[in-house]
Amino acid sequence: MMKTFENKNTNPKYNLALEEFLCNEAKNKNLEFFMLWQNEPSVIIGRFQNNIDEIIDVSFAEKNNIQIVRRNSGGGAVYHDLGNINYSFILKDEKNFTLEYFSKIIMKTLENIGVNAKLEFSHNDIKADNLKISGTAQFRHNGILLHHGTLLFDTDLIILSKVLKKSSGNITNLKPLLQKNLNIMEFLEILYSQFKTDYFSLSKENIYEINNLMRVKYLNSDWNLRGVFNAV
Repeated sequence: MMKTFENKNTNPKYNLALEEFLCNEAKNKNLEFFMLWQNEPSVIIGRFQNNIDEIIDVSFAEKNNIQIVRRNSGGGAVYHDLGNINYSFILKDEKNFTLEYFSKIIMKTLENIGVNAKLEFSHNDIKADNLKISGTAQFRHNGILLHHGTLLFDTDLIILSKVLKKSSGNITNLKPLLQKNLNIMEFLEILYSQFKTDYFSLSKENIYEINNLMRVKYLNSDWNLRGVFNAV
């Protein structure tokens, strides 16, 4: 059974270290994970993105306390804030996984709350009313597949458009599309309820390992700005 990890931390550097730790746990202990998480205002850039000044308004980010952090998966830069939900699936890379495989739970949840969503295969997105509400990316390493994505629930789209120089205007939040009034915590609970939950908890040793990974990698400007980290 896939284990569910309910993450309350909103530090993007910690959360990316946590995600990488769970990938290692999946490999070493033959486990699978599902996690929902949120980040404080931050721009999460793709593993292979360079020329940061062409992607992000760095001055705007600094003035508005928006962190810039690099993730392990490829793809483009995304803006996170507490109006956005991130989801991660971590499992053995044994099947020919498709976008439908990972999106079906998200799509079913959206259907249940009255949002008619569809997959956009050319960009690995989920759309509603022909506007993007979710983007996805993947990372494969040591026989483990990480598939993660965003869900724009009530993100500050004005800030998003200012900090990302190449942001698409064809995006929207989920909240105004809902048939009933839900806050983001209620929506999170609906997402969690889609799983037969076998919750995973962290030990003190686990937390120490995650914090150490955050310190040496995700707090490291060589990784965040240039993508240089020899251990991965």
